[in-house]
Amino acid sequence: MTKEEFLKLLDRYLAGKCTEADRQSLERFFASFQEDDSWQQSWELTARERIKLEIYTSLNRQLDEERATSLSEWRRTMPAVLRIAATVVVALGLGWLIYTRFYSAPSPRYITQKTVRGQRATVTLSDGSVVRLNAESQITYPEKFTADTREIQLTGEAFFDVHRDPEHPFIVHSQGLKTSVLGTSFNIQAEATATIVQVTVKTGRVQVEPEADDSSRRLVLTPTQQATYTRANASLTRQTVALERYLAWTDDVIYLDNTPIREMVGILEKWYGVTISLEQEGLGNCLISGKYKSDQLVNILEGLEFMQGITYRFVNNRTIILSGNPCNH
Repeated sequence: MTKEEFLKLLDRYLAGKCTEADRQSLERFFASFQEDDSWQQSWELTARERIKLEIYTSLNRQLDEERATSLSEWRRTMPAVLRIAATVVVALGLGWLIYTRFYSAPSPRYITQKTVRGQRATVTLSDGSVVRLNAESQITYPEKFTADTREIQLTGEAFFDVHRDPEHPFIVHSQGLKTSVLGTSFNIQAEATATIVQVTVKTGRVQVEPEADDSSRRLVLTPTQQATYTRANASLTRQTVALERYLAWTDDVIYLDNTPIREMVGILEKWYGVTISLEQEGLGNCLISGKYKSDQLVNILEGLEFMQGITYRFVNNRTIILSGNPCNH
């Protein structure tokens, strides 16, 4: 008898739908292997299947005892329906006890990894997946993945290089957006105060959808595609982008491509842990382009002064003021 045949027969038996011939076949098979349980190990039974087997064993053990000993007066007068119900309750209770004692996974211990301004970090998860955190970001994840899915929480920005495991999807929850993959690499930008969440795919396929949604707005992204989730109205759009602009930070590169100085200030503050103010508010509208790899902050400020005519001065070691002609656009 194969494993599949045995389990189907066992299901019918426990549901009370087994014919007499089926019952005898099940009993003969089980009796022939009762002394040697190696067949259970070779079949690699799941926890649920083992519970069913334990229930069946318990029922048969009870029937054998009833056949071998005389029934008490209470048992002889007890209605058959109640005896069956009592047997089922005992068997189910035993099954639950076995499951909770030996097979239920303990609650995992969760770890939170957080970066502050001027700091980046690389985290290797228990499944071999690697997460690189940008400054002012945070992820929360189980010390060891034990569930059917590998789920983590993200606030801020992180690049994920996910170990492929089709049996256990990797899911990232980030500010109302759910990102699911089997094994790929992608970037998520999901600051707590930002109005949008962006998912940018480097390799593989990535599925994104709003949390608690009916999946009607689910999108599947491929390399160079980006999903933008607007938190205010839960809208989700897809576009093709230049990867370098969104992934440069993973190579320690600040990439500016017609970036407003107001946005550049936010980037520099995160990277270097400083506070930067604009002496003229309109200066924030000016656009700037450039690439800076692992550069010192003062070198970037010198470049701004030389190329854009934007001057700077340090109020103290962590406070800087930028000055220059405002822009109208």
